[in-house]
Amino acid sequence: MTVTIAARTAQKFLSVLPHVCGYVPRRSLVVVPVSDGLTAGVARLDLPRDKAAWAEVAATALGIVCRLRDVTRFTAVVYTDEPLRDEDGVALGGFIDYLRERAGHCGLEIVDALCVAADGWGSYLAGVLPEHGRPLDEIAFEGALPPGVAPSPVAADQGEGTDLPVVDLAEKERVGRALRDLERACEAIAEDSRAGGSGEVASRVPDAERRGLDGIAGIPARALATACLLGRLPAVFEESLEEDPEDLDPSLAAALVWALGRPHFRDVALSQWSLDLDEGHATLAFNERWAAGDRAEPEGPVRLMGEGPRPDAERLERALALVRRLAAAAPRDARVGPLAAAGWLSWALGRATHAAQYVARAAEIDPEHGLAGIIGSMLEAGYLPPWAFERPAA
Repeated sequence: MTVTIAARTAQKFLSVLPHVCGYVPRRSLVVVPVSDGLTAGVARLDLPRDKAAWAEVAATALGIVCRLRDVTRFTAVVYTDEPLRDEDGVALGGFIDYLRERAGHCGLEIVDALCVAADGWGSYLAGVLPEHGRPLDEIAFEGALPPGVAPSPVAADQGEGTDLPVVDLAEKERVGRALRDLERACEAIAEDSRAGGSGEVASRVPDAERRGLDGIAGIPARALATACLLGRLPAVFEESLEEDPEDLDPSLAAALVWALGRPHFRDVALSQWSLDLDEGHATLAFNERWAAGDRAEPEGPVRLMGEGPRPDAERLERALALVRRLAAAAPRDARVGPLAAAGWLSWALGRATHAAQYVARAAEIDPEHGLAGIIGSMLEAGYLPPWAFERPAA
């Protein structure tokens, strides 16, 4: 949810926060930078496991706030499944004291520090709290938005929403068969080219009934035609965003799975989906030069690293829905590319928790997968795309 909402009291703030996040945080530290009385974004981190992790979590949280232009104040909210009070006072009170101290050293001010626990809520900065805090009913998110603001779905927790779509066996078989036929067609084209042929399969298949000629006998004409699409992948990537993922033609699905399984083309898709068709062509041209031995640096922002203008969130959402469907429909060994793509798109959308789940699934299939490993490393380091620190256009 990109709308920014003013909340003048802690009670109102906590009731609105799940709408801003899109979920009810659990076992989390939520950092909410504040500018002119309005939220300037939201970042969620896992709670520190123990005192030894305080420094790492605090450094990540403060680093996020420091990267926001003209922001020097923030609110911190602890969400815990434990009771509000423990033997030392309010749950995680020691960590909040440490966070406030480190914030002061960075020139930052914590305007409020709140705790939402299993049995109540309250402020760490309040002088006196009831034994179990204030009632959780006071901060229920249902009906919390002001008039005129349409509610968005609120997930039960930050991890909800990563289960892949349910795909029936027939669809999986169609996509799997189309992918196998496409791979055979690509091998035949490569063989034909190495043998001195034209490599242009389309001109050698006179009609849809024909099963192939010479070295491509037995390969369905549809697979050969799909292989020809691979020569115009940026256009295919763009057109795929307009398709309903549930109604994807098996041959198109196979072409996309094939491309996402190859870094040379996958990087084109992700860069393009984060901006536009021109970016796809530019990325493909760069990759072609690199493959030919040209080691010149990219001329513009590297989209895969989160550089450049903030993407259109709706465009990223469409791409994410697409690759999730592809991951669900593809054979297990071929799911790695779509899963890694889902991880990157989630990271680009600022959903680090979702990104971590997708790349973990990719790593289960291929522990050495490059992009999954890179995303995992960025998540462990708390690295967010630079565009996450840009203010959305008014």
